[in-house]
Amino acid sequence: MQNENPQTAGDEISLKDIVDFLKRNKKLIVLCGVAGLLISSAYIIRAPKNYEARWQMQMAQFNNSNSEEPAALVQRLRLPTAYPVEVQQHCGMPKDGEYGDYLNKKLEVQTIKDVANGIEMKFHSESPAQAMQCADAVVKMIMAQQRSLIEERLAERLAVRQAQLAQYQSALAEEQRQLEKTNKSVLGNLDFLAKLDKLRWLRTRIDALQEEALLSQTHPAKLIAPIYAPGKPIPRKEKQVLLLGISLGLMLGVLYALGREGWRKVA
Repeated sequence: MQNENPQTAGDEISLKDIVDFLKRNKKLIVLCGVAGLLISSAYIIRAPKNYEARWQMQMAQFNNSNSEEPAALVQRLRLPTAYPVEVQQHCGMPKDGEYGDYLNKKLEVQTIKDVANGIEMKFHSESPAQAMQCADAVVKMIMAQQRSLIEERLAERLAVRQAQLAQYQSALAEEQRQLEKTNKSVLGNLDFLAKLDKLRWLRTRIDALQEEALLSQTHPAKLIAPIYAPGKPIPRKEKQVLLLGISLGLMLGVLYALGREGWRKVA
């Protein structure tokens, strides 16, 4: 038991040991750091330029509510099946349709804070022309899809609304015929006044039904911030890449030096 403490103390690595280790292997470690710098520099030079198109959209409105919730749209656009073939072609996707979520992660979609019915979108491409082309195709796609959602909801209510409208119009015509038969000289007649009130109510109800059908088609999905695709590429994080390359090179150099010295001791 008494012999264990000196042995443990002797096994501890002191600052002097670390300094001596770095001195012995400084050339190797520096060489690895330079190699990391050269590799990261080559990556920056050879990496393709990245261009971006960005825009904001507002959801289509139906009966004072969104035709589709922004969060639901974000999740729907994640799936490859959400994009027609034309959109895939405009966005440079593989012809076989084999690509990942959000158009191979080239498309970014997120809700806008404090805007209940808006989304912000970005598309990354190797050319500004394709970024603009894809953005325009995606906007038209969303407008068409949300218009289709509204038409589906309208179709469900169309039969009921048309029946009500026909009923009110028939009742209005009947009330007008009876009103014409009423002796207009006796305006104080309660029956005459009651028919006038019903006539006004019927006209109001018909106008409301017609306005509902009209308003449901006058608030489509639209851009609230136009598509912006600058001709300059997105600034690269060159400093971070270079720093990461140097750090990894130095780290690999230290690990290699440790392994080499350990191998020599064992041998």
